[in-house]
Amino acid sequence: MNTSKLLSRALVGLVGSAVTMASLFAVDPDLPYNSGSSGGSPLTFKEIVNPGRRGHSMVYDTARQRLVVFGGYSDVGNTYLNDTWLFNGSNWVMAATTVAPSIRSAFHMVYDPVRQKVLLFGGYNPQVGRLNDTWTWDGTNWAQLNPATVPDARYGAAIAFDNTAGRQQAVMFGGNGGADQTWVWDGTNWNLRTPGARPPGDEGAACAYDAARQRVVLFHQNRQTWVWDGNNWANVTPAETPPGRSYGSMTYDPGRQEVVLFGGSDKNDTWIWNGQVWTQRTPTTSPQIRRDGNGFAYHPGLQRAVLHGGYIVGVDGNNSDTWFWNGTDWTWFSGKVQEFDMTSRPDGIFNFTTGDVPPGVTMTFKKNAANTPVRLLFTGDFTVRGAISVDGGYGAANLPEGVVARGGPGGFDGGRGGIPFNRSSSFAGVAGQGPGGGGAGVTRRQDGSDGLHNNDGGYGNNFLQPLTGGSGGGGGGSTEDTSGGNGGGGGGAILIASSRDIIISGQVRANGGARQHSGVSWGGRGSGGSILLRADRISGQGTLFAYGGDQGNDNGRIRLEAFDRNFVGNTRPGPIYSVPVSGPDFNLGGTLSITRIAGQNVQQPPVASLINPDVIFTQSGPIEITVNSTGVPEGTGVRLRITTSEGPIFAGPEFLAGGSCRFNVQVPAGTGSVQAFADYRTSN
Repeated sequence: MNTSKLLSRALVGLVGSAVTMASLFAVDPDLPYNSGSSGGSPLTFKEIVNPGRRGHSMVYDTARQRLVVFGGYSDVGNTYLNDTWLFNGSNWVMAATTVAPSIRSAFHMVYDPVRQKVLLFGGYNPQVGRLNDTWTWDGTNWAQLNPATVPDARYGAAIAFDNTAGRQQAVMFGGNGGADQTWVWDGTNWNLRTPGARPPGDEGAACAYDAARQRVVLFHQNRQTWVWDGNNWANVTPAETPPGRSYGSMTYDPGRQEVVLFGGSDKNDTWIWNGQVWTQRTPTTSPQIRRDGNGFAYHPGLQRAVLHGGYIVGVDGNNSDTWFWNGTDWTWFSGKVQEFDMTSRPDGIFNFTTGDVPPGVTMTFKKNAANTPVRLLFTGDFTVRGAISVDGGYGAANLPEGVVARGGPGGFDGGRGGIPFNRSSSFAGVAGQGPGGGGAGVTRRQDGSDGLHNNDGGYGNNFLQPLTGGSGGGGGGSTEDTSGGNGGGGGGAILIASSRDIIISGQVRANGGARQHSGVSWGGRGSGGSILLRADRISGQGTLFAYGGDQGNDNGRIRLEAFDRNFVGNTRPGPIYSVPVSGPDFNLGGTLSITRIAGQNVQQPPVASLINPDVIFTQSGPIEITVNSTGVPEGTGVRLRITTSEGPIFAGPEFLAGGSCRFNVQVPAGTGSVQAFADYRTSN
C-alpha cells in the first residue's frame, strides 16, 4: 500500500508563552516606550485615485505636464463621481476644485493643444440620463461653455483631437444617443459634419489621433477600422484585425509612431496599428482582464502609455491600478493592494521612522519561509488611513485541486475538501493546519470543523506572548463525484510598535478565511489571528478585526499596549489593554526543523505542497520523525500534530537532548502533513 506524507514546514509554535511583564501601574509617563526600531526611512506608499472607478476619462495636459482623470463610476457605495485627479508621473493627487461638471460616467475628454485646455462632453448621469454639456479644464478650474450649437445628449462617444495643420479640432463620433453622427469642435462651437461614408453607429468605440499619418483612427466593436482625414471617413480594415470589443482604450505613442489598443469587453490584449495593419503584442506581463471604462493616455515625460482603472470582473471591481506600457511590455505602478515582501526578512521585522497608509490602499505581505508574524517598528508616528491586512485565505469552492487557502503571515493553512470518491476511494477531507486546526469531514458530505484560537480547545494567551496566528479550517467530506468544501486559512499575526503615536482611522485586519459550500459540504472557517499594538499613545476611530471567517465568530486576539489609550473604534473581538511591555521582545528565540521522516532527509525549508509532497514512503504503520532545534533550551518538550485522512494525530511531548528529539508514530495511508511545536519560558 502506498503512503504519501506531505511535510508542512516545521514551525515553532507557542515559543515564549510566559514573559516578564512591566508593571501596569508603576509607569513613568515621561519615559516613552521604545519600539526597538532601527529607523532608517519613512514607510511610504504610492498614492492612488480613490475610490477605484470605471467609465472615467484620462488625458494628458501638455501645458501642465499632468495626466488628468475626471469622474466615472465606483463600486464603493455604487457612486457616480465628479472628482478631478492629477498624475505627475510619480504620484496621484486630487485637485481642489470649487466648480466641476456633475457626476457622470461614459463621457470622453480630449486635450486641445491650441487653446491649452482639456475638453469634456456629455456622458451619463443617473438622475438626468444622457448629457450634452461642454466643459473645459485649465489646470486649476472647470468652466462650463455655452456653444450656439450643441450635439444631442449621448454617452459612450469616441473623441480625439485632430492636430493636423489647418484642421486642429476635436472630432467626436457616435455614442449612445449619437447614432453615426460626426461632430467637430473648433474651440467655440460644435459643428455637425455629413461625410458620404461613415462607420456604423456605435457606443464605446475606441479612438485616437495618429500624428504620423495625420488621421483620426477609430476601432469599431464590429472589428472595423476607420480613419478620418478631416472631411471623410474611410474603412481601412485589414485582413487581420483585433477581436471586436466595446469600451476598449486607445492612445497614440509618438516615440514609436503607432496607435496602441488595449482591452475592452472581457479582454486584456494589446494591439498596435501602424497605419496599415494591426499587430498583436505578446507582453510577458499584462493588466488583468477589464471589461470596460479604462483611462489610457500617453505621458511624454515617462515615454510610456499609462493605463488607469476600469472594471475587472471577479477580481477587484472598479479598480484603481496604474500600469505603464513601454512598447514591449506592461509594468504595474500602483494600485489598491500594495504588497510588502517578507521573503528576505526571516524575522518578519520592518524598521521605519514614520509611516502613513493612505486612504484606499491596503498593505499586504508576502510570507517568508519561516512563516513569522509581521512586525512593523517605528521611531515616530504611524497612521493608518487605509488598511493593513494579514487575513487568511478564502476557502473558495473553485480552488484548483491541490491548492489550499493560505494562512496569513504567522497563520496556518486551511484543509482541502475531500476528493471525489470515484477518484480517491475516500470521502475524507484534510484537517486544517496549526495547533487549533479544524477537523476534517471524514464521511460522505460531513462538514469540516472551524479552526480554533482564542476559544475552548484553543492555544496562546492574552499577553500575545508569543504572537500567534490563527489555525486553518478543516476540509469537508466529498461525495462520489463532487469535492468537499475547502477550509479557510487562519488569520495572520501582526505587531505594530511605535516610540510615539499609532493613529488608526482605517483598518487593521487579521481575520480567518471564510468558507464556501462546495455543493455537498462546508469546509471550516479559519480562526482569527492576532493584532498587537504598542506605543506611547494609541488613538483613532477605525477598526481592528481578528474574527474567524465571519463577524460574530470572534476567536482571534487583539491587544493594545500604550500609556495613553484613546482608541474608540470598532474591534472584533474586544481588546485587552495594558501599558507597553518592558523591552521589545519579538519572540525570535528559537526554531524547530523537521529534518527526517521514515528514514528520508527532508529538504529545508520544506515545499509543503499537496501535489508534490516533500517525503513519499510506502508503508502505513510506525514511522520515525526527527526534529532538530536552534535556540530552544535543552529539555524543552516538543509536540507533533499530524493531519491524516482519518483525522489529526497528536504525539509527544518528546524532550530535546543535544538539540534533537525523535518520535515514533503510527500513521495511516494517505496524504498528510506534519508540524512541530514547542512551548518554553523566557524572561525580558
